[in-house]
Amino acid sequence: MDARVIIVLLFSGVCLTSAGLDKYAFINERKTWFDAQAYCRSRNGDLASARNKEDVILMTDITGWTESWIGLNDLNRETMDLYRNSWRWSTHTKSRSGYMNFAPGEPNYANENEECVDIWSDGTWTDGECYSSLNFVCFFGQSTNKTYHHVNLNETWASAKDYCRTNYTDLAMIENEEENQLASSNVTDPAWIGLSRRAWTYSEATKQSFRHWWSYEPDNRSGKQFCASVYRNGFSDMDCTSELPFLCSDGIARKQSRIKIMIQSNLDLTNQYNKDSMLQQLSASLTRAGQTDFNLSWSTPAQKLDPTGLNDDHQ
Repeated sequence: MDARVIIVLLFSGVCLTSAGLDKYAFINERKTWFDAQAYCRSRNGDLASARNKEDVILMTDITGWTESWIGLNDLNRETMDLYRNSWRWSTHTKSRSGYMNFAPGEPNYANENEECVDIWSDGTWTDGECYSSLNFVCFFGQSTNKTYHHVNLNETWASAKDYCRTNYTDLAMIENEEENQLASSNVTDPAWIGLSRRAWTYSEATKQSFRHWWSYEPDNRSGKQFCASVYRNGFSDMDCTSELPFLCSDGIARKQSRIKIMIQSNLDLTNQYNKDSMLQQLSASLTRAGQTDFNLSWSTPAQKLDPTGLNDDHQ
């Protein structure tokens, strides 16, 4: 019996392991961070993000402890015209900062860990480590009608923000020189205000900000390490132009390529045993060739009638 059939092969087109198949795809090709991001996005994904330590362990398992790019980056700090926009007020609107009054040489991001802003008695601002305990300034009111209240308690920036939101409107939002003078009028020691920097965010559109740095990381060696890699269950900052393998998010893990193969055979392909046997042999051949992520299925092409009413089987 002469018959033609189509076998449809579905390939992911990427190197995957069974663990984390629905979450991450490991691409064992060396690319810069920017090229890796473009690769993931061209396949309906993005560079990988982590929600917790378990995700980091999963990343390490999938990469086989090979240092690899993930989506975490601090690129808004590298480009000065975006640098201003990386500083935001703590108000619920998350508005960007317009007016700024940093002291000379500030912000300096000392020890790669200063992401919150304090105000001094002379009205100048500096960046500081958010977990430091300082007194703080709250504000009450709307954007065009604020009053400022100095609170003589020592709290971390996050705790100060919670206190202000409970008892006032929020940590001090300062939008012009007059407001700056009012906010600093009762300050004697450095005091938190509502400005903080959105440092180290993920490439994909996510609210996740989880970071699991190695000790002494990020260190911004040579002043140009603005992209993160995962290695042995921890993150490191790296020069974005370095070439590493990378992890894509689950969008690419679900990406498939469809390949159709036309087979002409004298076998009776209406017989299920013959069909199953052929798929098994083809599957074994693909596995020997190094393909591991595929799915085979049958599809019988629709038969067309010519004007004489005969099947067009032999053209």
